[in-house]
This record gives sequence, structure tokens and C-alpha cells, in this order.
Amino acid sequence: MIRKCAIFLAAVLLVGQFGYATSGVALYVKGFAVMAADGRVNEIGPKIATHGNKCKIDVVNRMAGMVAGLSEEQDVGFDARTLLREAMERSGSVSEAAGAAEGQIRQTLPAALREFQKANPNQFQQRANGSLQILIAGISSAGDVQVARLSIPYDESRPVQRDDATGADDHVGIAPIGETAAIDRDLDRLHSTNGWSGKGNPTDLEKMARRFIALEIVDKPLRVGPPVTIIQVDGSGVHFVEAGACQQ
Repeated sequence: MIRKCAIFLAAVLLVGQFGYATSGVALYVKGFAVMAADGRVNEIGPKIATHGNKCKIDVVNRMAGMVAGLSEEQDVGFDARTLLREAMERSGSVSEAAGAAEGQIRQTLPAALREFQKANPNQFQQRANGSLQILIAGISSAGDVQVARLSIPYDESRPVQRDDATGADDHVGIAPIGETAAIDRDLDRLHSTNGWSGKGNPTDLEKMARRFIALEIVDKPLRVGPPVTIIQVDGSGVHFVEAGACQQ
């Protein structure tokens, strides 16, 4: 769920047939959002054997989005990241893009899951109760940050969870996605120590986003890793603060 502090949030992420884990986060207020993601993609098999780098944040039509979970199964032509990009391209708002992506992914995800289960039965059992997650951030025509987060369960009997939010002047929001155990622990610490106070500016939120991803890299070094990508979304568009694996 999107966690609310003295602040509110958003973003989106990725992982797939060749990716094992993703850690991403976005923080936002009324007029801007900061998003961050790790850049490691691991080869899936009986064990993690090799890894490479891949850009996990897509910038399309003044929006930024990420996917976490089973995002790709080439044998059945499933690519959640492509579906998300296409949804953002043809949508006029974050909410509209989230709805379009959900519709397309729900139609094609079951076949991808069956293929994944056939090729990786042990991995599938570990993830059966999981979900494919999407997080999108953008700016409305009025200059307000809009965010949407989707969680599409692998178990079709469970309902899709969706959160839509708009940034506000008096609080910051945060939405971690994917691998988040270390982030969650740090959020608990921040809440208990009032560590959010005075953090509603781009510099502080960028530092916090970078810290969250770094904590996950330390916590799960075989699953999450550098390079880290940092993006800022504001009234003038989407900007790479640190390109990481998203080199232009």
C-alpha cells in the first residue's frame, strides 16, 4: 500500500524472465516528485548465476513509470513494461494510464504466469502469493503531482489493488515498490523519530530516495544492485538527476 507520512508519494518498477528483483521508490509533494530505482537484472534459474544492468524507469508523455514483478515472458509475448509505455503514450493523465495498463496486463498476465510456472516451478511456488506492481507519476495541467499504484495479484481470485493520489503542500508521500523490507524498516524509524520534518524540498527528497535504494542494495546484494537511477518530475517535465542504467 502507499504509505502516508507527514508527506505522500509515487513511482513504478520492473523485473521479468531475466530479472529477479527490483527496488524502487518515489516521494512527492504538490509540485514535484523524486523517483529512484536500482539497475540490476539477474538471470533466473535454479540459482542466480549472472547479472547485468537495465533501465527500470520509463519516461513517456511527461510521465514516469516502473514495473515490479513478473514483467516479461518472451515465449508468450508478454512484456508488462511495453504495455505500460503504450498506456502512458496514449493517455492524458496518470489515472487514465494506470487504467489502460491494468486492462491490458490483466488480459495477458495469466498466460505469462503459466509459462513461468512451467519453466521455473520452484520460483513460481515462492511467488504464487505475490503480484505484479505498477507505479506511475506525472504532472497535471494545473501543475499538481498525480500518482497511481497498481498491484495485480498472480492469484486471479484476489482483487486488484489500486491507489490514486495527488500531491499536497502540507505532506510528502512515499511508495516503495518491489523489494522493500529495508525501506519499510527505515520508514518506521523515520516515523518514530519525526524524521520527515522539513523534508518537502527536492534536495532532501532526492537524498532520501537514494538512501532507500542503497539500504535495499545492502540488505539484498544478490537481488538488488547498482547503478541507481534518480528522476525528478516537475512542472517542466521529467528530468534525469542521475541516469544510472538509463543512459541516453
